[in-house]
Amino acid sequence: MLYAHNARTGVSRFGQSFPLIIVLVLMVGLFAQVSCSGSSSSKSSGKDSKETSSSQGDAPNFKLESLDGETVELSKLKGKIVVIDFWATWCPPCRITLPLVNKVYEKTRGKDVEVFGISTDRSEASKVKAFIKKNNISMPILHDKTGVIANNYGVRGIPTMVIIDKKGNIHQKHVGGDPSLDKKVLKEIEDLLGD
Repeated sequence: MLYAHNARTGVSRFGQSFPLIIVLVLMVGLFAQVSCSGSSSSKSSGKDSKETSSSQGDAPNFKLESLDGETVELSKLKGKIVVIDFWATWCPPCRITLPLVNKVYEKTRGKDVEVFGISTDRSEASKVKAFIKKNNISMPILHDKTGVIANNYGVRGIPTMVIIDKKGNIHQKHVGGDPSLDKKVLKEIEDLLGD
């Protein structure tokens, strides 16, 4: 009899806390899907995974070295559309978007488009190189080890993709792990090429 009473009490307590458990699980899942933030990025995002924003204005110039040892300077790319993807090896949503950005790179080769991944990893370049090789990423990867460039672009969570038009203005930003990102970005590039 006592056992039956204790079992009912346990079920009752579980039933009272069940909605709280569901809410916590959903919040954790949403956070993991949206974007990563932490030591390799500037600040926490809290933005929707499919958010895009149009931000007019000059894109901050940067000069970074690629993992292949080449120096890339944004100001020397005026006249081309530039796509930059801020990401890190430790970020799960970045593992969704990085191959999609690589598809954009592959499909826009030979056009007036430059596509770069910018790693915000604080670790040595060798770790980033190993990750790129393991995941068959062919686009050029730049290394923003100090986070200064990400900060200049207002990156608050990764992945964050920035599309810069031919005049050097920020045309669009995409924040978070969106599985249809490549299609959206290719459409935006085609529209900009038509301008």
